[in-house]
Amino acid sequence: MTRDRPSSLDFVGRKDEIAALIDHLSGQNIELRGHARNAPRFDAGWSRDDDVFIAEVKSLTGASEDQQIRLGIGQVLDYAHQIQLARTFGRVRPVLVLEKQSADPRWTSLAEASGILLTWAPAFAGC
Repeated sequence: MTRDRPSSLDFVGRKDEIAALIDHLSGQNIELRGHARNAPRFDAGWSRDDDVFIAEVKSLTGASEDQQIRLGIGQVLDYAHQIQLARTFGRVRPVLVLEKQSADPRWTSLAEASGILLTWAPAFAGC
């Protein structure tokens, strides 16, 4: 991951969610990082100890909630897998960040079974 803070231009349509996530992590003295050159274009990343967190952020308004969550799961698993293959130490943790809690509780158990941290604004539990 780069040392640069992600540009708000990278998050068109998700600015509110990204800003809230940045504020949440900043409160823990964790700085959000962008993706490295030629790396998967994940929405947000940060480190804690040897763990690297790779996040995909999804808005649930104006689109099929189920479709957005399915897309986000696939994206974050792909990004995490690509980055893990390139790492020689530590663990890559996929995170799916939603603008709000899903109406369907099945996504929480699916994410857990798949090794994905599923979280949402405003509390971002687990982050």
